[in-house]
Amino acid sequence: MACLVSADEATQSEKPAVKADRPDGLTRDVAAIKVGDCLLGYKAVQRRMRASRWNHFRGRMREIEKLIRHRHGNIVPEADDALIYVEVIASLALVEFKEEFVDVVLGWATRWLPWAGKADIEEVIYERTKLRFSPLSADAIGHALHLSYAERSALDIRTIGAFDVPKRKRAKLQKEKRRQRDRARKEEQRRAAGALSRADYLANSFSQVRPWEAFGISRRTWERRGKPMPDPEMISDCGSISLAA
Repeated sequence: MACLVSADEATQSEKPAVKADRPDGLTRDVAAIKVGDCLLGYKAVQRRMRASRWNHFRGRMREIEKLIRHRHGNIVPEADDALIYVEVIASLALVEFKEEFVDVVLGWATRWLPWAGKADIEEVIYERTKLRFSPLSADAIGHALHLSYAERSALDIRTIGAFDVPKRKRAKLQKEKRRQRDRARKEEQRRAAGALSRADYLANSFSQVRPWEAFGISRRTWERRGKPMPDPEMISDCGSISLAA
């Protein structure tokens, strides 16, 4: 039975509960117990937390980090074009966090480019903010990171474009991939249901076997006579069999 608590105790119950005290995916809440207009007290309840909405910045940032791991490992090596990753992250963070984006970019750069000085990172940030800024498109990010379509497909990157295949062509290729997956899935379902493959069907079809030739007649005549099947032993011994009436 749920335990009732007073109104004063309910105020304390509204504080976040310790994560270990509740299963994953649940959150603690306080519900009022009433009879008509009379407030009897409150009870603590657990409700399932609503899944957070997909965040475009976090999604693209995770894919950029996946690309970095694929290309460089756990740290971006010091190179002339290494700061391009910071520039792209700064562009995305500026849209997401507005004036608070500087700390986000500095923290991200500390993790992935620990060799870069703070002055270098701030210079990139300054270059981003002094421009008349518009959000980068998926293809613009793909060009900045020099992401090829083959690399994009291998890493299953979906929110960043490719420098060598435009968006319209990628959509056509993706549509064809879906068709091939659907075709393969339906073929597996037909095989599971006992249907013959096309190769097996053709191997045993009348067009391939041509039994009318064993009788020395045309296919139409053979069909009109009820599609009789010749005896393999008789065919090997006697050659063709005449059914002329």
